[in-house]
Amino acid sequence: MNPSPGTPPESEPRRPTYRPKHRLIHNAEFSAVYSAKLKKPAGPIVVFALPNALGHPRLGLSVGRRVGNAVKRNAIKRRLRDAFRLIAADWPAGQTGLDLVIVVRPHDTRPASAYMGLMESAIGRIQATIDKQRQDAGP
Repeated sequence: MNPSPGTPPESEPRRPTYRPKHRLIHNAEFSAVYSAKLKKPAGPIVVFALPNALGHPRLGLSVGRRVGNAVKRNAIKRRLRDAFRLIAADWPAGQTGLDLVIVVRPHDTRPASAYMGLMESAIGRIQATIDKQRQDAGP
């Protein structure tokens, strides 16, 4: 049986995707994440987080005009989304989902792999903080 056009053959693994369910879009969603006051800086980015009950992470980006012109801002956003897409694909199934807002400070554009390392380090520290808060709260 021939697969339909655009469908990868069974032997090829599916590429991780960045779907609408992985996005923060509305102002209220951003405000909720900011008000959680759980943030970790990592180089030129600051990652704000709020646990969610969805079981998967969601991403919102804030890249202001002082970061650079539209071409530079869009390049940074594209690379951050790509890094997030790869991180979300490896998200542990039982782990609590997070709503993440990444605020970008002015800097020179970096490759997606650099942003991925920065995001992983910040998310790891955020997850450790959340785990510690849960431990302190007790059973």
